[in-house]
Amino acid sequence: MQQTIGIDIAKDTLDAYRLGDGHRLNVDNNREGHRLLLKWIGKCQKILI
Repeated sequence: MQQTIGIDIAKDTLDAYRLGDGHRLNVDNNREGHRLLLKWIGKCQKILI
């Protein structure tokens, strides 16, 4: 099943929402936040961003 992920990009934060299961993620818009976001996205098999 394809997962759809929306990401609101702000200067200081990234807010992500995964449609279908409703999971949300809020991280800082910095290197560590990007790493956490990619780790979170990596759990999906088919992705549409």
